[in-house]
Amino acid sequence: MKKKFKIFTLGCKTNQYESQAFSDQLKGLGLIVSEEGDADICIINACSVTHSADKKSLSAIKALKEKNKKAKFYITGCIGKEVIDLIGSDVIIIPNNQKNDLVATIFPERIVPKFYIKNFDGHTRAFVKIQDGCNSCCSYCVIPFTRGRSRSRSKDEIIFEITKLVDNGYQEIVLTGINIGEYNTEMSFEKLLNEIEKIEGLNRIKISSIDSKHITDDLINILTSSEKMVSSLHLVLQSGSEKILRKMNRKYTPEFFLEKVEKIISRNPDFTFTTDVIVGFPSETAEDLERTIDILNKVGFTKVHIFPYSKRPNTLAATFEEQIDEKIIHERKKVLEDSALRIAFKKREQFIGREMDVLFEQPSDNMSFGSTKNNLFIGVRDKIPANSVLKVKLKENKKEYILGELCK
Repeated sequence: MKKKFKIFTLGCKTNQYESQAFSDQLKGLGLIVSEEGDADICIINACSVTHSADKKSLSAIKALKEKNKKAKFYITGCIGKEVIDLIGSDVIIIPNNQKNDLVATIFPERIVPKFYIKNFDGHTRAFVKIQDGCNSCCSYCVIPFTRGRSRSRSKDEIIFEITKLVDNGYQEIVLTGINIGEYNTEMSFEKLLNEIEKIEGLNRIKISSIDSKHITDDLINILTSSEKMVSSLHLVLQSGSEKILRKMNRKYTPEFFLEKVEKIISRNPDFTFTTDVIVGFPSETAEDLERTIDILNKVGFTKVHIFPYSKRPNTLAATFEEQIDEKIIHERKKVLEDSALRIAFKKREQFIGREMDVLFEQPSDNMSFGSTKNNLFIGVRDKIPANSVLKVKLKENKKEYILGELCK
């Protein structure tokens, strides 16, 4: 009987990529996915970016142990001290810097397939990790401690992996990393994008997330002139207050951030942006919150991921005075959420009545959803096969997507 495995993933797209690589390696060794709580091997790919993420990692271990009594357990990823102290001696810890060798650790006597992905299960777009680690040392962030300093994959490895994914039918690739703008090997990030563009059969290239300090004129030129680059960026803001940005050790001002946005929009008015914001950072005032909302309005983000500030061990921000009460953080988060939804709705209104190409994902019920080249989320009342690209007329603005109609 074939051995079975279960992988539970928390956190970023980089973790999702790595979990897919584990899955492909295990399948290459003849194992199959467990669906019934009868796994022989359980892998938790953890996240520690917030206290809530630590709690989810612990809950996942507990739930998996209850359902998979005979399994051996492995935890990797960004693991918080709280998790390490509470997971128990029966869970084997694999540090991030040894993550690529996790499956080889489980099967030391086997020849393990290379750590790269051939598919991205359940998705019509595939994530490809090009970089790991971070040199930025933001005052609130544990990632430099858990992931280490920035390091990049070689161009040849990346091109090989993307080519194989395209051969397997993927039309869109999402380039991921912990701080993707720090990519630097034998070539710059911009030159890497030029090489990826040359891959035949690849229709869309998306950057998962980037800081404004890494937006160069060369990158703007690629983003706004390429036929393959997605016309959208997840451009990380965190706060619209210059005071808070300094305390966060972010290397830009609100004015610098807006300047980069305006340069891109001047080249392509259809370009869209999403972002991350931390609410309740130590010493944040109501006026700082208003400055953040002001930036959200000026950019017109189509989606804002809002994170309540989480005090993380060993970070500089954990030592700051003027920590914000949790009740106030919750209230401010609600204000930001309401503002972000209103701003996104208004931005989507600009595209109502347009006809745009949509790359569809797996249909659900009587709806099919997909995305435009500028990352608008579109739904139609038809069953569309996954990975299809069809022209859609955008008809009605809904709360979190645009309802469209297939063009005749």
